[in-house]
Amino acid sequence: MQLPEEVVRQLLMHFSRLTGTRLSSLQDLAELPSHTLLELARVLPDNFLPALVGMLKGAGPGVFQKLLGEHEEEYRELSEEFFVRYSRIVLEPEDLEACNPLFLYLPKETLNDLVLVESRQSFFLRQEIAVINEWMWELFGLGPFAADAQEEAWEVLWNHLLRSRT
Repeated sequence: MQLPEEVVRQLLMHFSRLTGTRLSSLQDLAELPSHTLLELARVLPDNFLPALVGMLKGAGPGVFQKLLGEHEEEYRELSEEFFVRYSRIVLEPEDLEACNPLFLYLPKETLNDLVLVESRQSFFLRQEIAVINEWMWELFGLGPFAADAQEEAWEVLWNHLLRSRT
């Protein structure tokens, strides 16, 4: 999945702050040393790790492999920690049935980015109303919505986010 350009730009700005390095393009991210990428991955919250991995995979051939072992022995532990965490988060979710996809795809810390939220509208509308109700109630105390009221829930969410920005 390719991230929208605006999302990539915002993530690069965030990664710049975390690494202390000016990152203005995927190429800049790709040129970071392995240990810096591993340290970045270590400090990122779980829900940002898939975005970092996707950006590295999209930065060119061989960049993701930097996390595999293109580093000194002293960083081997960081690499192993990264892959254990990555597999737990992305490859082997603990219990998909118990996992509300909205908490993963629209985490609370991203809701101030209206462009990102708007890009996830179709995903939101495809969710069962029980999933939407759980997410809306836990994050905003909104709902519950009736069966097949996904569009109404979206409008309430969108209006709530717009009001909270003013």
